[in-house]
Amino acid sequence: MKHTPEHSGSGQIHPCAKCNLPPTKEGHDGCLGTLDTSIVMNACCGHGNTEYAYIQYWDSSCIRGDEAATEINNLMWGKDK
Repeated sequence: MKHTPEHSGSGQIHPCAKCNLPPTKEGHDGCLGTLDTSIVMNACCGHGNTEYAYIQYWDSSCIRGDEAATEINNLMWGKDK
């Protein structure tokens, strides 16, 4: 069974529905890898649907959707927020 956005979640155990990369050994989405843990508490790539993408920060604030997908891309490539 391919994991879809609806079935993906914390502690991911299946490949991403979009990129087909397996999760990291820590359980993060394979296409995200490990984002800077001094910035991000947890995140989801959306698995091909940006509606499901999110980033939760240590102050408990959260961004979702296209804003999260853009910020994930910036964090992955080392760009400042």
